[in-house]
Amino acid sequence: EIRASGNSAALVDGGAARRRHGDGRAAEARTGGGYPEELNALLDLSLDLKTFEFPQPSASMSKKGLNELIRRLVETDKTCRKAELVLCWLESIDYPIDSWMYTELLRSFRRRGYASRAIRLYDKVAKMRPRLRLTSHFYAEAMLAASKGTSTEAQLAIPMWRDLLQESGEGALSKYALTSFLCACASSGEWKLALRAFHNDFFQFQPKGSKGSSGRTGEGGREVPDVIACTALMKALRTGGQWVRGLELLEWMQNNDIAPNVYTYTEFIGLLGECNQWDKALQYLEAMLDEWPVSTRANAVPSANMHAINATLNALGQAGKSELAQEVFDKVVAKGIKPNAFVLASLLAVYERSHQGEKALSVFRSVTQDSGGIEVNRIVYNVLLSALSKSEDIANARSVFDELCSHPSISPDRVSYETLISAYGNVGDFRNANEIFQMMVRSGFPPTDYAYTARMKAYGKSNLWRECMAVLREAEGQGFGSSIHIYNAALQTCEATAKWELALKLYDRMSRKGIKPNRVTKQIISRVCNSGIEDMEDKQRQAATISAIAAAAAGLAMRSGIL
Repeated sequence: EIRASGNSAALVDGGAARRRHGDGRAAEARTGGGYPEELNALLDLSLDLKTFEFPQPSASMSKKGLNELIRRLVETDKTCRKAELVLCWLESIDYPIDSWMYTELLRSFRRRGYASRAIRLYDKVAKMRPRLRLTSHFYAEAMLAASKGTSTEAQLAIPMWRDLLQESGEGALSKYALTSFLCACASSGEWKLALRAFHNDFFQFQPKGSKGSSGRTGEGGREVPDVIACTALMKALRTGGQWVRGLELLEWMQNNDIAPNVYTYTEFIGLLGECNQWDKALQYLEAMLDEWPVSTRANAVPSANMHAINATLNALGQAGKSELAQEVFDKVVAKGIKPNAFVLASLLAVYERSHQGEKALSVFRSVTQDSGGIEVNRIVYNVLLSALSKSEDIANARSVFDELCSHPSISPDRVSYETLISAYGNVGDFRNANEIFQMMVRSGFPPTDYAYTARMKAYGKSNLWRECMAVLREAEGQGFGSSIHIYNAALQTCEATAKWELALKLYDRMSRKGIKPNRVTKQIISRVCNSGIEDMEDKQRQAATISAIAAAAAGLAMRSGIL
């Protein structure tokens, strides 16, 4: 709701607006910086918007001054909303707003990850065409903001891109707009559209014979995308597992004299790891490590940074190559590169995947106890706890958790508590699992279905199916009644305690609640059905045997004259 003092008259092309009392000269006298001075109150963080009224417009208001006001308002979270209100006010008085003001607001949404608000603003402003001319930068900020949201929101950048292509003339499509769309494609998994935009759409709007800001031209004498756009495309290809096309992109960059930077290689290494091409990922990192420090050769690969090292360790971890991962880590240290906490967490995650908790703990102690060792963070502790939990090393898991609780600068979070609860669940220690659960609640961390699942697992391993069902009811009461993980834990307990009929009732209950079974659910139900049938057959055979024995005994008694 926009409140204005007095009657608002329309301002078109700098026309005058008169207040109810006095004339335009009075308003103009109180205008400073190209807008009414009353608007400066919006910069006050303590301003109550419920009491604020927009002033009458002034004929001397300038776009330059209003642009500056918008820019200042979007700098903080508390005043960003006020920038929207200013634009709504300007729209209500028919002030000729230019696309720059909307672009500035979109930029603020992008920085804060407000994808849905950016999309709504785009839809509103797009309806103002052709009266309002939208720039390539406006489209770029809208698409980049959409890329910060969900996959569905990121897909809404596709019609934005098409709108831009329809409006752009030769040379009007910027590299920034291309990069923004490629980022949106990476968020939505539309790698095919990303390829087409990169190799086809972009070049259609680049004038021949113009090198542009990069000074590079490709085939046909047109300007080519820069390394940032190439890296965004590599990220999009990663969502589709297109490592061969990623390799082709690197070759294309070389042919067009575009040097990949360390982030381009990091995305490619990550792509290789996700496609189980760990040997190739390792080769690229080794080439980058051999260039440490940075080579002076123009065609040299960039030196490795923590991101590239991290991506390689993840690739090796996904392939189960724990020994190679340790060798990479040791080589990094030998090169004089000090790993950070995230690299250490990646190495520990390698051991976590292979359930080598003892080895993870040994590495942790080794690198943190040395003089000048790595400064760890909560993420490192949580990964270590998970490695010990999956290895069922409950004694060391509790010791590490207690160490975290007494750390001078780090404290446990919800993940820390739930990981320890899971550790107790893995060994069937329901008493300690419940104790840590209550400790977590008292510490102010609301439990997730992960914590309830771990408690149910603890009861299931102790063959306490009634207690497990009680936790199921507790979880449902806390709003986790639609969690597939909760029901899988209950079904596993039914399987372990031979409660076949109860398992089938739970499965039917899931169907009625619309809970879609996953792979684990189907495996459990399959085993339950098979075991139930075998159990029933055993009972039938036992009953038949007892009947035969009884009949034989009766016959013997009759022959002996007992009956």
